[in-house]
Amino acid sequence: MAKASLWTTASFGLGKVAQLIAQVILARLLSPDDFGIWAMVLVLSNFSQLFRDTTIAQVLVQRGVEDTKLVNTVYSIGVNISIFLFFIQVLAGMPLSNFFNKPILLPLTALSAFVFLIGAGAGSHSAVLQRKMKIKELAMCDLLANFARVSALIISSFSGLGFWSFAIGEIAMAVVDSLLKRHLSQYKFKYYFKLEKSKINEVKEFIFGVIGSRMALQLNITGDNFIIGKLIGTQALGYYSVAYQLATTPAVAFSQINNRVIFSTISQVNEQSKLRMIQRLLEYYASAATLIYGLAFTLAPWLIPIIYGATWQQSIIIFQIILIYAYTGGIMSIVGAYLLSINKSMEIARIDWFIVPFSLTAYFIGAQIGGIKGVAIAVMCVMGFAGLIWYLIAACRVSKVSIQTFLKPVFIPSVSMLIALVLSQITPYPQQAEFSLKALTLIATYISMLILLSKGNLPFSLMKFMFHRG
Repeated sequence: MAKASLWTTASFGLGKVAQLIAQVILARLLSPDDFGIWAMVLVLSNFSQLFRDTTIAQVLVQRGVEDTKLVNTVYSIGVNISIFLFFIQVLAGMPLSNFFNKPILLPLTALSAFVFLIGAGAGSHSAVLQRKMKIKELAMCDLLANFARVSALIISSFSGLGFWSFAIGEIAMAVVDSLLKRHLSQYKFKYYFKLEKSKINEVKEFIFGVIGSRMALQLNITGDNFIIGKLIGTQALGYYSVAYQLATTPAVAFSQINNRVIFSTISQVNEQSKLRMIQRLLEYYASAATLIYGLAFTLAPWLIPIIYGATWQQSIIIFQIILIYAYTGGIMSIVGAYLLSINKSMEIARIDWFIVPFSLTAYFIGAQIGGIKGVAIAVMCVMGFAGLIWYLIAACRVSKVSIQTFLKPVFIPSVSMLIALVLSQITPYPQQAEFSLKALTLIATYISMLILLSKGNLPFSLMKFMFHRG
């Protein structure tokens, strides 16, 4: 698991560095309005991607690939749905453009829909690689696909294509990703025009649960974009979307590890081992993530204007607020992987759907009262604090374990970082070296508190995991 996580993290990290460079270039070539228009397209395309065969093929990771008929049935369902999604997104471009009163959204949405046709069936190839723990191969696919996307984005932007560059980049990434996974999996799928009902019944609950959960999650995490774009405008949405993407980058990186490595591993061990592994992973995640997010919070007022330029000053406070939600989201994703491994996908969907009306209402109220800052605060409160509490309580009831099982591993790192943040913010510093000294104070205080509160056990355990070679 350590080696697989390292490959996944390295691939994602290199891809994100390339993407960050591209985003910096785009921020200087394109306007916040261009970013806002693409964010409106993402409201639809991100929702459509919940139904892609990559999501459906997760059942192959959990069940295995020994049953040929089951494997081919899942593959055929994925291909059919991908073709269906292409037509749905093309048709949905009209109401989307009418809602936002932006006619350009219709052709832009139609162009971005081609990723579904290009990637039809690739999710099953990915699931085969994942089940066989060929994480290195998957990491290379991701890295090369990301570089293809970034290259296409930069070339298109320099060519003066504006917001069309985003769609071109997505298509380039889909082409490379699909070709590589088909080549590397070496699995010969057979397409069934007529699906076997018995095999569909065998996996439908798992698939419906995963899709239902992803739908609810997507409404929770894109509802803010939808409301900002409608009530405040494209420029505000541009500021918000850039801050949101930057703040959640570590969370997205971890979700790659969670979905690909952790879920694959714990699906193949017994119940007692699952819980032990989940507790240890929560502890490791909290220890590393709190430091990353704490440093990001401290350095944001200095770093964001340097990277993106003075134009993006408004994104700083949004970035800092969203960091809190990003941290709690990682905890929920680990617990979710555990529930999915014990075949509780429908229960996960119910847990996620319960949050939807509260989150959307909070986003609307936040936009009315405080603009994009108000929406960010709503995300922090509902999706961050309240969402985490609800998720843990519900997960414990479903899995019949005590809440201490999930809370105890994250308590010491969270408290340590809270103390470190407060101390670093209230300590006076010379103006010339303010941010570097703040960062050093934060790191020193955090490590000291971590050692003190865990009696020296946690840092040693974390280093042992990081440098373990089996």
